[in-house]
Amino acid sequence: MPHFKWGQTKEQLFISVMVPDLDEKTVSTTVTGAGELRFFAKSRKGEEHVLKLDLREDVEEDSLKTEPASRQDKWGMATVISLRKKHQHRWDMLVMDPKPFKGKLDKDWTHEDQNLEPEEEITIFEDAEHLVKVTESNFERSLQKHMPLIVAARFPWCSQCKSQDAEFVKAAKTAKARSKRKSGADWKKATFAFMDARSSKKLARRFEVTCDYNCEYQVFGGGPQEDPEKVKGQYSEEKFLEELQKFLRPAVEQIGKLEDAEQFKESNVVVGAFESEASKEFLNYKAAAAKMRGELIFTAVLGIARDEIELRKPGSEVMKLPISSFQDDLPALQQWLMPRAMPVVQEYEWSLRAKYEKLGLPMARLWYDETDESGLNLQVNKTLASVATRLLGKMAFVLQKKTMYAYELRDYGLNHPEDYPAFGIAGNASYNAEKYALELSSAKEFWSKPDAERDLLEFCESVLAGTAVEAHESGAVHTNWTEGTVKRIAWKSWKEDILAPKTNVLLEIFGKYRTDHERKLKQVESFAKALSVSSEKLTVASYDTSENYLPPGAFSRERFASHSEWYWIPAGGGSPTKLAKPKKDASIEKVIRFLKSQAHSSGVEFTMDEME
Repeated sequence: MPHFKWGQTKEQLFISVMVPDLDEKTVSTTVTGAGELRFFAKSRKGEEHVLKLDLREDVEEDSLKTEPASRQDKWGMATVISLRKKHQHRWDMLVMDPKPFKGKLDKDWTHEDQNLEPEEEITIFEDAEHLVKVTESNFERSLQKHMPLIVAARFPWCSQCKSQDAEFVKAAKTAKARSKRKSGADWKKATFAFMDARSSKKLARRFEVTCDYNCEYQVFGGGPQEDPEKVKGQYSEEKFLEELQKFLRPAVEQIGKLEDAEQFKESNVVVGAFESEASKEFLNYKAAAAKMRGELIFTAVLGIARDEIELRKPGSEVMKLPISSFQDDLPALQQWLMPRAMPVVQEYEWSLRAKYEKLGLPMARLWYDETDESGLNLQVNKTLASVATRLLGKMAFVLQKKTMYAYELRDYGLNHPEDYPAFGIAGNASYNAEKYALELSSAKEFWSKPDAERDLLEFCESVLAGTAVEAHESGAVHTNWTEGTVKRIAWKSWKEDILAPKTNVLLEIFGKYRTDHERKLKQVESFAKALSVSSEKLTVASYDTSENYLPPGAFSRERFASHSEWYWIPAGGGSPTKLAKPKKDASIEKVIRFLKSQAHSSGVEFTMDEME
């Protein structure tokens, strides 16, 4: 075994392996499993030198680099191996077990960042009375013995989840106490556990354990072969226990006959009949049930097979899905069930966001004024429910109160003016989804007319078909503009005023948070007034990017930029010409010279004296 030494920075690991009389051509280094390093080399005499290291933590496999040291070491010629750490922090040791390398392993102070402070390791789990420790050696046995098994998998040096883990420990204690009561029999099955992700590297990789603010816990409730469900940490033990409640019962409730599903008639229940637990159809059904715990109750009769499953919801007609449609396609079953498990239309609140993101459907939003007592909201809700029912499984529908969500209208260009009820559709529930707005001249008139449902459905279908025009943030259209003044362009008037203008346009693009904003506004107003003699051929216009979407292309600029940029746009449209120098905030004198150079060919004549 060759001598070797190691050093580290926060991001990098350096291992120098020394081989006497090294034959550099024979050096071979590999990383497997993200945490096992193998070095092989020969001396010029043909002696083999092999080093196998089970690294303390994982590294990025594709970061492996080797190079010969610049000078000889007392143990021979050194090969320097560098690796990027998977988790960027100070390692306490190089290998899992340093004992076999006693006398061969040293510290490399030339590659050591000596400013790295030792990290305090968490002991909250080790000291907890009601937790089981899960390791790679006892994991399978633990799953067979405990179900559900709720595991906090953490790196000992990671303190990101300190508060949530404290509530996890409290929840374990409370669950234990509840299990001793007659009303808490279900909690007897629940076992809380922790896993040292550094010591159990293979399990940590398998379950993608990280050190971040997500603070997730793994819940094993379906057996050793099934993937765990992830549950987010809470800042309250009660909320955490509420979230775990759905794992206390089997994912699928086995019933003797189909009629027995009536005991769940007050809930949304799925009913299926399968040949056996080993059948492919039942395994897909069970996997979907595990993914949708808490959203639906899944029941199954075993020993007989039916061609379809049923979804029964109180007050609704039974919905049916042929088993053949998900026989070989688990996602198909989930995609069919998920939108039908939710209300056709429901009041939106922040806690539902993750559920709608998971759903992945276009999201139709109706903003309404909850203080309106005219009865219009009832009529609108009826129309919306009818359209939502017709588009079930294709689009999700929610109601949003004006007092809480009016700020969202800006992203749809519906805030100038705010007219309720307002309607828009997002491509999905994420922040950066494409937006589509139902533009109305009068919301009250639209929702009161007899064919509102038809027109609303037509708009929704245009979004689904990809033919609807994407909406963007827009200021108010300048409806009272007069010649000789600056025309304020809005995104909603961009096509008419900029892409196909009736006159030549001198356009200033800016953000209102620029320096000396008010002074610059007055300066340009004076400029427009001086040019009023040429108003038949020239319009001075402005575009505030802090209130309006700016399309990419000829007018593109840095996001959130506030400086001024000037453009000449010929009448009828065409390629704009930009005032290039200076790039930002040109003086009005330079703008005049730019205007004069562009205007002559368009028949706009004036003298510099007039401008002054």
